[in-house]
Amino acid sequence: MRRAVMAALLFGWLGAMPLSARQTVVSGTESNVTSNGQLCPVPEIVPASEPRTPQSDEAVPAEPVPWRTAWGLVDLRIIPAGPKTAPNGEEYHPNFCMDLDLNFWIWRSQRVYVFVDASFWGEKPEYGVTNGRDGDLGTSKREFDLSGGVAWNYAGSWEARAFGYSLNNLNRGSDPVTPSGFNDGFGLENRYYISPEYEKLGQTGFDVTRATFLSVGYYPSKNMVGNDGRVFTPGLFLRAYLTYDLCDWPCYAFVDSTYIAESSFQSKLLLFDVGLAARPFRCCRQCEFRLGSENTADFQVRDVQNLWYASVRFVF
Repeated sequence: MRRAVMAALLFGWLGAMPLSARQTVVSGTESNVTSNGQLCPVPEIVPASEPRTPQSDEAVPAEPVPWRTAWGLVDLRIIPAGPKTAPNGEEYHPNFCMDLDLNFWIWRSQRVYVFVDASFWGEKPEYGVTNGRDGDLGTSKREFDLSGGVAWNYAGSWEARAFGYSLNNLNRGSDPVTPSGFNDGFGLENRYYISPEYEKLGQTGFDVTRATFLSVGYYPSKNMVGNDGRVFTPGLFLRAYLTYDLCDWPCYAFVDSTYIAESSFQSKLLLFDVGLAARPFRCCRQCEFRLGSENTADFQVRDVQNLWYASVRFVF
């Protein structure tokens, strides 16, 4: 009798429950039994929601790399002492030199660009080339050097170059009309850039003065002049441009060295430019000051010409 009453109460309680609660009890796979024999339904376990995967359209697009059309530097050197051999084979003493290094893209997708290097030299008041009334401040145009060609960054840090050069003497000498003395030729060069600065080639912030490299090249033609004033035919050449940062100071040491042999592979010239460079202005890091010595050594006549200079340049 007691069991019948309990069963009737249980069925009555189930009938009074809402439908959703009954579904929970029926769908449960386990149940607990209390000490007095009543069933305790086990609530259904709902799995935790999985983290949402961000959609592809929510990704932030990469910003395009800022490129510049042209880059390089302009430089003014003051030369207080030192001789130099002009293209006509005569020795003179320069007092200043203006340099330009200009590069610009012609095929950016293939990393091909054009480069131009130019130097304009002035001469001190000597040998009667200036008006005597100008005194020590007198100067005369003496030499104009120009080289240019095409460069191709064909793989990684490797770059191939083809260029022509022209060394022009601007002093008329004894000729009342035209100057005498002219050297020109053609060259091929293969460079390997050491500094990671080269990875930013042609981009905003690229600094051509910090792009160090090693190179090997050859002059198929035509002529140059040595310290002895003798014209020769160049051949193989090797070049190294290196820099070294000095502690935490805003300056560095540099060396730019070029070895030139004759077409017969006999050693002829060693050009080396060494010194210190500083960029003291935080507001204008493109402004650089240099103290250095540009030297030309002739192996065959055992002669060295040293040009001491101070310069200011602007890197763009």
